Amino acid sequence: MRLCWAFLLASVLSYLCGFAVRASLARLGVLDRPNQRSSHDQPVMRGGGVGVLTAAAAAGALSVSPGAVAGFYWIALACLILAAVSFADDVRSVRHVIRLGVHAGAAIIALWALGLGRPASLQPVAAAALAVVGFLWITGYTNAFNFMDGINGIAGMQALATGVGTALVAVAAGASPSHPAVILAVVLAGAGAGFLPHNFPRARMFLGDVGSAPLGFLLSVLAFWLARDLGWYLLGAFGLLHANFVLDTAVTLVRRIRNGEKCLESHRDHFYQLLVRAGKSHRFVTLLEGALQGVALLVVLAAMRMGWGGRLASAAFVCAMWLAFFAYARARFRSRPAAASAP
Repeated sequence: MRLCWAFLLASVLSYLCGFAVRASLARLGVLDRPNQRSSHDQPVMRGGGVGVLTAAAAAGALSVSPGAVAGFYWIALACLILAAVSFADDVRSVRHVIRLGVHAGAAIIALWALGLGRPASLQPVAAAALAVVGFLWITGYTNAFNFMDGINGIAGMQALATGVGTALVAVAAGASPSHPAVILAVVLAGAGAGFLPHNFPRARMFLGDVGSAPLGFLLSVLAFWLARDLGWYLLGAFGLLHANFVLDTAVTLVRRIRNGEKCLESHRDHFYQLLVRAGKSHRFVTLLEGALQGVALLVVLAAMRMGWGGRLASAAFVCAMWLAFFAYARARFRSRPAAASAP
């Protein structure tokens, strides 16, 4: 019941905040104007993530027991700094090196807050290894979530699916529903769901970097937090929940580097974008990704009751499923009519 309350509260607050944020963005003139790399053809307000984060902060404060999240206050500070720089990037472009530096700094603060890398909590070698993995995971997924927020509804759907999925996997692994990280995962899911009516199927407002970067950061941090408390083996399960964004970003990055393209430059080469460029609607692509996310979650939950053989098989299935989706997107893009190839 507590988790349902947290989800509903975050959803309602996020939805209501969206109206005030949209009006403020209109007054400030914060618009995402279409260019040759855009997946939309009309100017749309950018920065709706301000409402999502405000709703998540309020719902989290009302849902989590006082004093239960001592380390999370540092994580919240890191998220606030990340959100501020990301909003500045929405209003006026910030240099890549500054953005990446802030992402890296936020990851370091989060890992310190979780106690990773400190000999007092782990053996030095293990602590160092986990710190490196955690740093790569948090910074990588923060950027991946940001890169993947390119069509209507995809980021909100991802927050909804992975937030709920994180909570379900944690509870299946023995976490109490009152665990603060479980509640916060549900809160992020609710905040993402509340934003969807403003962004899907028709976009009245975009999350912007101020929404996508902090959401990716918080979801990746929650995965590490719960794995720390419940068992590091859960990193694999949590990673599979995010496999679509991670694999799409990684494969696209490798492909662009191989082709000699600038890897940090904005583009429309992600697989979900290829489907849109091939003529599929934003609604179709977002709902298809959401459906596949549901399949991935069911497979991960089923694997929780299996031995290591079953878990490895489930991981192979989820990865193969997404790679098949990428192959489908690539094939549709290559076979598109000539008229659809124009930017």
